[in-house]
Amino acid sequence: MKINIQAKTDYSALFSSLNTNSSKNSPAGDLSGLLSDYSSIKRGTYGKLLKAYYAKEPSAAKGNNTTTTDKKITADAETSVYNKVSTSADSLQKSIDTLSSLDASKDATETLKAVQNYVKDYNSFLSASGDTGNSTITGRTETIKAATASYNKQLSSLGISVGSDGKLSLDEDAFNKADKSGMSSLFSAKASYGYSVKVSAGMAASNANYESTKTSLYTSNGSYNVSTGTLMDSLM
Repeated sequence: MKINIQAKTDYSALFSSLNTNSSKNSPAGDLSGLLSDYSSIKRGTYGKLLKAYYAKEPSAAKGNNTTTTDKKITADAETSVYNKVSTSADSLQKSIDTLSSLDASKDATETLKAVQNYVKDYNSFLSASGDTGNSTITGRTETIKAATASYNKQLSSLGISVGSDGKLSLDEDAFNKADKSGMSSLFSAKASYGYSVKVSAGMAASNANYESTKTSLYTSNGSYNVSTGTLMDSLM
């Protein structure tokens, strides 16, 4: 059997040996046809024919692969963003705990280091939360910024200022010269500035962890990693 790949558009030729009269009426003819098919397979003719066939409709498969890849990339990116929010929120809470446990009048060096870490962690949280587009996390971030604005006078007395972007900066010289007797009530007392920031950061971390868990339900193929039953799985 000779097949011209360039000329043929009727792929029924792939199984032409099964449709001959000889194959219906004669065992010898049937054997001859099978041997002819085997020879075509061995020479690679069938493989070329199949490639020619599937090359005509590549868009559907490619489209599906692109969609799967896009889903996987999107899921990974979202998980990374939420993980950053969670990590930065945890760090912010820890820096507040450290500040609330220090006696500024007894250890100036450790107090300065703790305030530096607070400013750094505060700004990191603002950057991370701004990347999510999540309304709940954004709301908690705005609550933190509002609390900072309402305590602006007390923070300024310690050399901590708020920029136009809401982020903090520390003037170390001003901090070293400042009266730090009010730091404890600013960060450690209930209903204090530090307490308000810590609570909102904790809520943001919880929401980020929840959203990260949702996005991790994607499998490596871009489908959802949930058991929905055989019927539903066939539709997803």
